[in-house]
Amino acid sequence: MCALRLEKLTDKERTSWEALSNEDYEESEYAALMDKDAFRVIQSVCSAALDDDFDCLVVINGTVVARNNSNAAFCALLKRAYEHAVASGNAGACCNLANMYHNTDGTGSKEDYATAIELYELGADRGDDQSSVNLGYIYYYGRGVDKDYAAAYECYARAALTNGNPEAFWKLCDLYAGGRGVRQSDWMAWTMYLKAYENGKGTGFQCRAAHHVADYLMTGIEGKLDPDPDRALELYVKAEVSYYDAIDSGLTYYSRCLDQAIEGQAKAREAIREKHRRIRAGEE
Repeated sequence: MCALRLEKLTDKERTSWEALSNEDYEESEYAALMDKDAFRVIQSVCSAALDDDFDCLVVINGTVVARNNSNAAFCALLKRAYEHAVASGNAGACCNLANMYHNTDGTGSKEDYATAIELYELGADRGDDQSSVNLGYIYYYGRGVDKDYAAAYECYARAALTNGNPEAFWKLCDLYAGGRGVRQSDWMAWTMYLKAYENGKGTGFQCRAAHHVADYLMTGIEGKLDPDPDRALELYVKAEVSYYDAIDSGLTYYSRCLDQAIEGQAKAREAIREKHRRIRAGEE
């Protein structure tokens, strides 16, 4: 990854990008460098950057971007567009640009992780809650730095409190459930998972959080939460559907979670049968 260039597009770049935005794929030099879907993303990115349409710039086809993350020509244009947006004061572009340096398999260089941290901090200071969340991952997993659960907690809490980010609540749950950086508390974990579920409407996090909310509803929390297998079953089914969608989009690591959600349904149904058997037998 080449060095950051946090400055707006030059007049020469604008002229070049205006031409690129109107080029035909088959006649373009990029036809030999990327597929048509990637080229169309680049054209939309260039147009958005030229118009300073930063909301459009930072919300682009993630599947195409992921598929082309090792394509040098694609990444160079995308990176330059994000640099322009960051230099123009946009918050979301800080996160997107940082993501290009944040190697989530843990094999990135310390220099790249340092750049990612700098950009996430800048995005967070500008009010972008996803920058705070992603910075939390760096500290949570120790990517380029020592693991620091307390620092991760601060990042997740900031995103949760400032904008109700469901992913931030999700990660706070993990910290409380495992007692990492905070005192272990099933009640706080349950509360955070529930907030992730409630705030995640329309996102994948709603039903992923549903899985863990259902787990707690199966066991209950002594003195605070009674078991509720009926509601647990409903949430396990929602989680199952969400996992299918996630796996279909390429997130195959959710296969194990899918199996667990299906197993949870079987346990919930058995608990419901037992509850009604006890009712009929006059035991409840």
